[in-house]
Amino acid sequence: MPVWRISFWNTITNDDTKSNHLKICSSLDILNLKIMLRITWETMKERKWPVLIYSGASILLLWMYVALYPSMQAQSQQLAEVLKSMPAGLMKALGANTSEVNFTLEALLQTKQFGIVFQLLAGILAISIAGNDLADEVEKGTIEFLLSQPVSRFKLYFARFTSGTIWLTIFAAASTLVVIPLAKIYNVAYVAESYYKLFFIAWLFTMAVYAVSYFFSAAFSSKSRVFGIGAGLLIVMYSAFLVSALKDSLDKWKYISFFHYFSPDLLTTGTIDKLGVWIFVATIIICTTIGAVVFNNRDIAI
Repeated sequence: MPVWRISFWNTITNDDTKSNHLKICSSLDILNLKIMLRITWETMKERKWPVLIYSGASILLLWMYVALYPSMQAQSQQLAEVLKSMPAGLMKALGANTSEVNFTLEALLQTKQFGIVFQLLAGILAISIAGNDLADEVEKGTIEFLLSQPVSRFKLYFARFTSGTIWLTIFAAASTLVVIPLAKIYNVAYVAESYYKLFFIAWLFTMAVYAVSYFFSAAFSSKSRVFGIGAGLLIVMYSAFLVSALKDSLDKWKYISFFHYFSPDLLTTGTIDKLGVWIFVATIIICTTIGAVVFNNRDIAI
């Protein structure tokens, strides 16, 4: 056979082989994507009730505060009038200032809902979801079925993480942004921008707790250990936050606590703690990355 024919035949063969190879790779990528989406969707369906219950509880609390706010505002105004009628010398001795009364909805929610209630709900929910994502599957032995699918451990890891992220985003939105329509219903004055900022910080706080707990879920084979360690860290951080507030000499302890970086006073000041944002973002990235490496390399009997 002439040299040019051999060269032409090799070119055709190579091109066809490359084309078939690309088609096979493309088909495998589509299959992997479908499997990841299916895992994400199935996981979301499994986790729906805890998220709906916690979101519902948060909405009910916010609804109660918004509904009660008009009457509480009227009472605060009456109290201010009583204080104004008192002698100026007495008021000065008491250190009271009645020149400006600013009892807003944001000030109420800052102390009642976002002082500690939201953080505890978000923390418990995040730890619960993380513990059931991977560690519970290993403990029950159902991880064998998931790992037998034609999808890598990395993709399984991030598929589960994505489902948790979606649900926790919904929870954070339900716990913050729902105030806007509630305030409109009850004709209560509100600052919409403050709640958008609060949603951002609330989401970061929740995701930081979730990322830390998800790392433990990737490393351990028992969800009870994930729950125990996650809850323990939450208690330690809250204790450090309280102690730092009560004793000046221990003020620096607050910097090890997520509760310090979640600043609900942004509702009234409108200012986001930039250091807190960086702390949360760094925690999410670092814990998620290390967790992926640990899960990909750990020994799991199949």
